[in-house]
Amino acid sequence: MAMVYKTLEKLFHADASSDRMEANLIEARRRLEDLSTFRTGIDIGTGELFLASPRELSLLLDATLRMERKVSQLWRDLPGIACGAYIRNLIMDEVVSTNEMENVRSTRRQIKEALDGAEGEEDGAQKPTKQFVEFAKLYLNLIEEDALPPRTLQDIRDIYDDVVAGTLGEDDLPDGQLFRASGVDITGASQRVAHRGVEPEEKIAVMLQEMMSLVGSEDIPELYSALLSHFLFEYIHPFYDGNGRTGRYLLALYVGKPLSLPTALSLSRVIAQNKGAYYKAFSVTEDPLNHGEGTFFVLQMMQLIRDAQDDIVSDLNGKRAALDEACEKLDAIEAKYALSEQAIQILFQVLQVALFGAYNEVPLRQMATHIGFTAQTARKYTRELENAGLIVPVALKPLAFELTDKGKREFGLDLLSV
Repeated sequence: MAMVYKTLEKLFHADASSDRMEANLIEARRRLEDLSTFRTGIDIGTGELFLASPRELSLLLDATLRMERKVSQLWRDLPGIACGAYIRNLIMDEVVSTNEMENVRSTRRQIKEALDGAEGEEDGAQKPTKQFVEFAKLYLNLIEEDALPPRTLQDIRDIYDDVVAGTLGEDDLPDGQLFRASGVDITGASQRVAHRGVEPEEKIAVMLQEMMSLVGSEDIPELYSALLSHFLFEYIHPFYDGNGRTGRYLLALYVGKPLSLPTALSLSRVIAQNKGAYYKAFSVTEDPLNHGEGTFFVLQMMQLIRDAQDDIVSDLNGKRAALDEACEKLDAIEAKYALSEQAIQILFQVLQVALFGAYNEVPLRQMATHIGFTAQTARKYTRELENAGLIVPVALKPLAFELTDKGKREFGLDLLSV
């Protein structure tokens, strides 16, 4: 989409007249006071943070909401096991991506173990990646809709503590009452200072309160306020380290209200893939010649949301088509190997995880819960499938299974990357 609406800074540099500074101030005031503008009342040093309503923004919002209906429909149509496996897959990518942006090394396998620990799986919390367990719990709460937006400054600090648990050195931890007591500079790739966080701590507290009020405001559309609040959190930079991870978790939390869970859980991955555009959106908004206009930040963030939606729709369409084709073979497989109904239910569960999960293994206890039997009884049905050569144990503590190569061939999955 071609951008007709220009930043104040671009208009300034395109103006060769001697009174271009005055023209810049006049246009900034006009945009701020336009009846269609959403004002926040929050001063970011270069002016009041505000959002204009150009044609581009209206079209992008419409496209986002239309695509969101497709995402939601695809999501609602998935079987329950597939939904759970896919969400865990998204969380793994989300946490790995947001960690990577702050040079915190983590792998999908480590985050899987952290998720197991967060969900109380046997031995999960004792694994070497236990430092990510609290972070994983935050994202799991998004699935259960148990995550409440922060209402107090202490809530923000509590979220931060969970996000960074076990990943920071003593010198990087907050040294104020709740936040940092000293100033902090954010440097770019050239080591030049790109931004200086808000100070002192009293001002940090005031601006975080303003941020929370903005998110809860009924005077601005929910998606817009969610995105502007993300700018504000990173602008305030209330901690010495871990602001990016905390801010992107809050972004998922806030965006998950007006948009679907799959969309909210895909943003860090897309942001990591478009770091240059993401960071530029912050610098554009902070440019003194733009006088606090957040329009371009919101436009850029909404484009990243659209990119995430496109990825989700393409991915789910492909996986759903593969699942439908595989399901058509279930009856023939049941007859061919004389399998019981319970064994077929377990096989269908393993099939869904193979297609929609990050890892193919399914613990015996999950199989038992799915078919409504004890683990001991479920073990009898897994043996049916083992004897048929369709599944194989891949872990003993806890006992877990995945499709064999033969099982994949039977379902036509051998040509897919599962």
